[in-house]
Amino acid sequence: MNSILKVLVVEDEDVLRKGIIVTTQWEKLHLRVIGESDNGSDGEVMVRKLNPDIVIADIAMPGKDGLQMIKDLSSMKNTPEFIIISGHPEFSYAQKAVEYGVKGYILKPVNPEELYSVLARTVESIEQKKNEQSIEKKLETLEGRMQKVPILTDPLPSDYRESYVQDAVSIIEKHYSEHLKASDIAQYLGISERGLIEHFKTYLGYTFLEYLTTYRMNKASFLLKEKTLTVYQVAEKVGYKDYRYFCKIFKTHFAMTPLEYKKGGMST
Repeated sequence: MNSILKVLVVEDEDVLRKGIIVTTQWEKLHLRVIGESDNGSDGEVMVRKLNPDIVIADIAMPGKDGLQMIKDLSSMKNTPEFIIISGHPEFSYAQKAVEYGVKGYILKPVNPEELYSVLARTVESIEQKKNEQSIEKKLETLEGRMQKVPILTDPLPSDYRESYVQDAVSIIEKHYSEHLKASDIAQYLGISERGLIEHFKTYLGYTFLEYLTTYRMNKASFLLKEKTLTVYQVAEKVGYKDYRYFCKIFKTHFAMTPLEYKKGGMST
């Protein structure tokens, strides 16, 4: 269920203002009227104080008209969405409203069905914006996590080059999609498995398995961003034959499933 959005009505005609507040099906749209004003100056003060999500405002009002109020509020950090009510059918008014990002321009006498339709579109726009912001935050969080992971494709520092870690890392980079075991790589390099694992922990701060898994997860994240492969195909490409196990490991690393990541960070 969508969260309840707050509405402020700014209209100098008492009958029209009260009529809008009383007759509109707010609950059906998950809306709630939190205040009303009969002039633009007080309306601006209320917007800054109450932080509504939607403001329904008349253009022609005493003190300050609706368009000027909207213009003055445009510097707010969280600017609400505006719906304009006007007795002026002139194109110049509508054009100004569009310039200020107004979501709807309704002529008097107000048709309740038209107002409801404009409100519904506005609610949809707000929810979409919130979803996009949520995705951006999740992706920023993911990017922050990724920055904490060592850049596995960069050359190792010079003091590592005399160790077996350099060769082991090269093998991982070339064969990460295959079935790799520390014992096999150690045998290939001519050292003990225990020795290889100790080298990894000493020089990288990771065990062999942790490093291999991290490398595979990084590769998987890049493949998922391309969106051309299925999650199952990505799992195979990074060395996981067991699809469910791959999903479990991925979620442990990124706090979301591969499918959620592929869709852009949306939780299901």
